Amino acid sequence: MNNLNIILSFENRLHLNKAAGTLMHVFGEGYFITDEYGREVNTLVQEKEFDRLIEKFKYRHFLIEKLNKELKGSFDFGEDNVLVINGKSILKRFWNIPKDEKEVNFYFKMISDEINSKDVLKTTN
Repeated sequence: MNNLNIILSFENRLHLNKAAGTLMHVFGEGYFITDEYGREVNTLVQEKEFDRLIEKFKYRHFLIEKLNKELKGSFDFGEDNVLVINGKSILKRFWNIPKDEKEVNFYFKMISDEINSKDVLKTTN
């Protein structure tokens, strides 16, 4: 756990499109997920790429769900994986993507401690 690279420098940021990891369903066409560059990847046509993206972004989705449930704010990740709270990028950091449940819990604790120490949620409402 000591070798985790959680907060990335500007130079090492992920270069993700704001919608990267967004999952959607289109009736009659199946599921789509947005890739790192903002392109829609269809599960029926590009199954391997779709599966790769699901695997890459699923733990980030779990982290967002946990933040929204536990901290009662509206959390999301924006462009380059900057944390967005109630529509504003408050914590100006480039976050890496958690790779498993252990990292989700670690990121959650780290983000919550920072948010609570600065009363970020009170200033974003």
